[in-house]
Amino acid sequence: MALAQLQMLVKFQQEKEDKLRALYQGAQANYQNMQQKFDGLAAYRTDYLQQTQQRGQHGMASRQFNQYLNFISKLDKALSQQQQAVQQAKAAAEQRMRQYLEMQKKRKALELLIEKEQLTQQAKAARQEQKLLDEIATQQFFRRVS
Repeated sequence: MALAQLQMLVKFQQEKEDKLRALYQGAQANYQNMQQKFDGLAAYRTDYLQQTQQRGQHGMASRQFNQYLNFISKLDKALSQQQQAVQQAKAAAEQRMRQYLEMQKKRKALELLIEKEQLTQQAKAARQEQKLLDEIATQQFFRRVS
């Protein structure tokens, strides 16, 4: 494959890699955002439970206690849903990371191939130059001798 074609292919791979990196970074930011929401909701639930216990120590009507329990149940459900969203966001971020790393690996392999091709061409050019210099030296030798 010609060197120019390989270089064009590397450029194309680099563009794809850049897009995948941006997608990975977006997915990672989304995961972190989802995790922060989960952490905030969990902290709110903990605070709410503590407040409920404090109020319960001073006496509370059964109706009010049931309302607190219902709200805690809703918080638990929201936490469960948010945990699922966190897991999905994490899986998406990990998938994007794998795609990005795979594209990076392909690009690096192409760059290595280009480097080898350049070394091969340099060695070929050096041999041709040496051959030309040998021919010139041989011709000069025979001119002096004759």
